[in-house]
Formats: sequence, C-alpha cells, structure tokens
Amino acid sequence: MNLLKVLLALAVLALAVFGAFALFGLVAALLKYVILFGLIALVGVGAYRLLSKPSRPEYGELTDADIEMLKTERLLEEMRRKQLMK
Repeated sequence: MNLLKVLLALAVLALAVFGAFALFGLVAALLKYVILFGLIALVGVGAYRLLSKPSRPEYGELTDADIEMLKTERLLEEMRRKQLMK
C-alpha cells in the first residue's frame, strides 16, 4: 500500500511538472504573438503616417511658414519706410 502511494505521488508530481511546462509554453507563445502583432501595428502606423498626405489646415488658419512670411513682409515694409525717410 505504501508503494502504491509513493508511485501515485510521483505520477502526480510528474503530471504537475508537465502541466507547469505546458502552461509556461502557452503563456510564452501568447506573449510572442502579442509582441509580433504589436510590431506589425507599429510598422503599419509608421507607414501610414509616412505615406499619407499631411492634412491641410482649415481655411483661415495660418501655418508656421505663413506667420514667418508675414513677419518678414512687415520687416521689409519697415526697412523700405526707413529708406524713404532718409
């Protein structure tokens, strides 16, 4: 009877270790696929942003280039006025 209990305990221990390895393998495989799909999504978003046309600003909104152009035009007008005053 004692030998049967020892054999049964060893069988349970072996199955528990086998189950733990199987569970670890399942978690590792799922993690691998999550990382793989995440990388694919990042590449897709990067390609979309790279290949898509930039959105145009709404009518009436000034871009940074427009603001700089206005500043430059004002500066040129001031310089012309100063030249005419001399």
